[in-house]
Amino acid sequence: MIKVLLIDDEKHALVTLAHYLQDFKEIEILESIQDSRLAKERITALKPDIVFLDIEMPYLNGFEVLQQFETLPFKVVFTTAYDQYAIKALKLNALDYILKPIEMDELKQAIDKYHQQELLTTTEQVSNLAKFTMTQMSDTLALSTLKGLIFIKIEDIMYFSASNAYTFVVMNNGDKHLVSKSLAVFEEVLLDNPIFFRVHKSYLINLKFISQYIRGEGGEIIMQDKTSVVLSRNKKQDFLNLFKKI
Repeated sequence: MIKVLLIDDEKHALVTLAHYLQDFKEIEILESIQDSRLAKERITALKPDIVFLDIEMPYLNGFEVLQQFETLPFKVVFTTAYDQYAIKALKLNALDYILKPIEMDELKQAIDKYHQQELLTTTEQVSNLAKFTMTQMSDTLALSTLKGLIFIKIEDIMYFSASNAYTFVVMNNGDKHLVSKSLAVFEEVLLDNPIFFRVHKSYLINLKFISQYIRGEGGEIIMQDKTSVVLSRNKKQDFLNLFKKI
């Protein structure tokens, strides 16, 4: 059996989540908690396999609950109402979440990830997430790689290159990191950052590191590392409008 603990200050959210989880025969609900101040004591006593944890709660938020633990001998699935900033932070730190109102399909995916040992939660991730939400690391990406988390400055990224379900993150110093996230995830995360532009289905580039533009139907962009990037025809005008020409 997979033992789960539910923590949310909203009673109706706990009731809904518990109702859905009852459809999973392998799930045992240990307890539902509304007061986040009791979370550490109950987690320690009950030893759940998964904690479904709300982010925004009175007294202690979800991050503060987890920061009370030196290690996390359990997996965490954050439950949160849609908030672009919170979702961006979760994605950046490779943490799992379910959007409210909770849907059965998303819940099933979370349980499947647990079975496949793909639910990852470490104190390092939680610490970085908390810092991000306090804007202390808003200029930094934490890339989840096979070797662990790699921290890079966003302004030092030259471009992102798609490779099936993976993405190469290429730095201006020549370093290249392979991350198991799609290019669309990075595009969404950096949506508000004007220095990045999706020039092609396979490339998201940092405009600071363009060396040359060669005219054509769409055109060709030469990056500072000599990489040639095709500019999609339907992106051409938007791209050219970004620059002043003399």
